[in-house]
Amino acid sequence: MNEILTLIDYVGSFVFAITGATIGGKSNFDFFGMLFLAFLTAVGGGTVRDLIIGEPVFWSVNPIYLYIIFISTLSTFFFMKVYERGSSLLFFLDSLGVGTYVVIGTHKALVLGYNSETAFIMGTISAVLGGILRSAYSKEHSILYKKELYATVAGAASLLFIIFYRLEISMDLSIPLVIIFAVVLRYLAVRFKIQLPTI
Repeated sequence: MNEILTLIDYVGSFVFAITGATIGGKSNFDFFGMLFLAFLTAVGGGTVRDLIIGEPVFWSVNPIYLYIIFISTLSTFFFMKVYERGSSLLFFLDSLGVGTYVVIGTHKALVLGYNSETAFIMGTISAVLGGILRSAYSKEHSILYKKELYATVAGAASLLFIIFYRLEISMDLSIPLVIIFAVVLRYLAVRFKIQLPTI
């Protein structure tokens, strides 16, 4: 199971880095600007999570994440037009990243013995903070101001994973179900313009 979690962690880093680098390209950043934005998007949430729960920051222990981010940015730099034309692909990748990081963050907190409430927060932070940082350093309209459900999707997916975990449902089943749930819920929210009420 550790191998599966590691694999989806790498996948999450890759897809989040692509979304960050693409936003950097649209904001007319140079390669290193795109790389910085990809880095923030891919590891920003996980970095804060690890600092809060007192764990070594994951990418400082395993530098493969840095290579993944570099490769993602390089591919975006050369295939930017392809990614721009595939807005639906970017949306899917971003949603996939949300679901993946929710699983990683929530699972990590639960395994370390934190309560469900803390695991919920860590899962949500892991999934959305990178996107918030990405928006803060680019011309992108912040995800906090967008009407679409984003943090809500992450929170719902984290809650579902916690329920599965407490019920001792097989990780082989719960992990893909939670990721699929996050992707489908975000798609439905955008497709049918589902929004939470505001003041």
